Amino acid sequence: MRIRYLSENDKYKLYSLHESVYLKDKSKSNNLCDFEGTDIFVTSVYVDPDSGLLSFDGSFICVAGCGITIYFIESKKCIELFNEPEDITWTEGVYQSADDEQNYVRFNVYTETEKLAINRLNVKTNELETLS
Repeated sequence: MRIRYLSENDKYKLYSLHESVYLKDKSKSNNLCDFEGTDIFVTSVYVDPDSGLLSFDGSFICVAGCGITIYFIESKKCIELFNEPEDITWTEGVYQSADDEQNYVRFNVYTETEKLAINRLNVKTNELETLS
């Protein structure tokens, strides 16, 4: 069993176990991982997640890999983008920039011409723009 820690703040720890991603509420459990108990299953990512983040304001999680997954912590609503079997976008290096508002994430993708591009996603509206 290989646990991979993706992101952490004072309240939560985001980790993956193979293709499954979990959120640990540190106030409920001190165990390293408790994927059969108090930890919340967030999503499955085909071929394991590349990276993940807990948003600056602690309201959502973003996981990169096969597409992008956004999980809103309070509502437990999960949105999966860019991972349709016929049209997969492989994403990596998800992060938030201090230059953006709280509801934006940035991540890298390889274009059809094998060039690296930085995309910015508004997690509230799912609007996507390519920055470079």
